[in-house]
Amino acid sequence: MSKIEEARKILKELQVPAKQQADICCYTLLAMASIKKRDKWSEATNQWIRIHDVISYTKEVYGTAYAENSRETFRKQAMHHFRNAAFIEDNGKATNSPHYRYRLTDEMLAVIKSFGTDLWNNMVAAFLRNHEALISQYAAKREIQKIPVKINGADFTFSTGKHNQLQKAIIEEFAPRFAPNTECLYVGDTIEKDLVKNEDKPNK
Repeated sequence: MSKIEEARKILKELQVPAKQQADICCYTLLAMASIKKRDKWSEATNQWIRIHDVISYTKEVYGTAYAENSRETFRKQAMHHFRNAAFIEDNGKATNSPHYRYRLTDEMLAVIKSFGTDLWNNMVAAFLRNHEALISQYAAKREIQKIPVKINGADFTFSTGKHNQLQKAIIEEFAPRFAPNTECLYVGDTIEKDLVKNEDKPNK
């Protein structure tokens, strides 16, 4: 298994979403741990580095070149999510400071150093007990952001958005006031197109 695939396996078992298992995230993990192609994960380190250093490391060690102007992509796709997952920390400098740096947390370093050993599963389990998995965090966030709506006496949820806010207002406020005793036969959501669909209702 190549080092990038090992990095992907680490991220997957630490329960990050599929998007954060992409190559750019795997290279970020490898660079931050200073792991080369033939290194063992037990040799990982957590020195303070910049995103520029991640890009340079990826090119020099793994032969994959990212443009220097892709730093924001690394920040949004990898660093932001790794911080949310408690994988990394920053040095507390202002984000626009030339001295701003990231590193793996000591706890994350201990986890990845155990990869490929008999301790791995226990280390992952302990980390996930102490830190909510990214998949769970984002699923909970999506659930909180949903719009509750009562349709024909039953509870549903819409995804967020102005269109769905308008649909909620029509169903819960306009219809009872201006069209009492009516029933909603169809309503769609941006995610679930046929949220309510009653094709069997007889025409009157």
